[in-house]
Amino acid sequence: MREDGEQDDRLGARRVRMLDVANALGLSRATVSLVMRNSPLVSEATRSAVLVEAERLGYIYNQAAANLRTQRNDLVGLVMPDVMNPFVAEVSLGVQEVLGEVGLFVMIANTVDRVDLQRQILRSLVGHRAAGVVTIPALTSTADHFADIRRSGLPTVLLLRHIDGVELPFVGTDEAAIGRLGAEHLITVHGCRRVAYFGGDPLASPRVGRMETFRRAVTEAAADWDATWSEPLEATPDAAYRRAAELLAAGPPPDGVLCHSDNVAYGLAKALRLGTPDAAPCAVLGIDDLHQSAMWNPSISSVATDPVELGRVCGRVLLAEMGMPVEGSCTPPAPEIHARASCGCH
Repeated sequence: MREDGEQDDRLGARRVRMLDVANALGLSRATVSLVMRNSPLVSEATRSAVLVEAERLGYIYNQAAANLRTQRNDLVGLVMPDVMNPFVAEVSLGVQEVLGEVGLFVMIANTVDRVDLQRQILRSLVGHRAAGVVTIPALTSTADHFADIRRSGLPTVLLLRHIDGVELPFVGTDEAAIGRLGAEHLITVHGCRRVAYFGGDPLASPRVGRMETFRRAVTEAAADWDATWSEPLEATPDAAYRRAAELLAAGPPPDGVLCHSDNVAYGLAKALRLGTPDAAPCAVLGIDDLHQSAMWNPSISSVATDPVELGRVCGRVLLAEMGMPVEGSCTPPAPEIHARASCGCH
């Protein structure tokens, strides 16, 4: 295998070489190599000319051979607890957008919130010399579970779930602002007097932070806190629907509910829609404002966190950790209310 990443000759047929592209344009072979490695050291005009000529000649850069030479991979691991979660899908779009612009490729791996599987995936990424990692840690993760990856030096960014004692870059939503905005909207705008925080695992740091601020604001407004409706549960539409249906069968709901996520709000909205027709109204507010939330019936009101931009921020923070140039903000977007029908605004 050629150490410069060029294609080898097989069956005696001469393949197009990097030197052929350089000679055709009157450039040095080193310049063409920089273009193929997506280096920022070449101008856009030169980059475009090289790529066009390479396409015309049929030259294909052998990335695998180049990786062996540089001991570097262009793969970034996006290690998530649930790849079926639409929040993860939107975050991944933002991560891929930023990293793709510099020639990095994103591979999504699913831990199903298991620390043993998470450890296996992270070790594999280290072993394959991945360029970096973005991960939402498994729920029961501790600092010890990230000790190996810290020692490896692999650039790693933690997303959404904070872990005490882990000295790695962290990108998260403003949990205090989310809780405060949710309380203000339900109590001040809609006049809710009995409220709850519905859903989320008790180990999830976002639930802890959001509910703490939300409940404090509820207490300051002299509204009633519904502890039964605020017990933790798995943050999926199915789990939320089953719990809400049970609670609705036992009595009327609170008049205002802040859901742990839009995913949870979907389940609650379904239970309310299929429940008793003359039941007391309940203002439902989700968190995240996923793309599909506006398409629900009723459309889901939400504290928007802009998951796609959150993914872009993760990508930029990772690039900075890798020592690469960064364009754009590395600060997560501020949450804001996107009011729709589920809370009674439209």
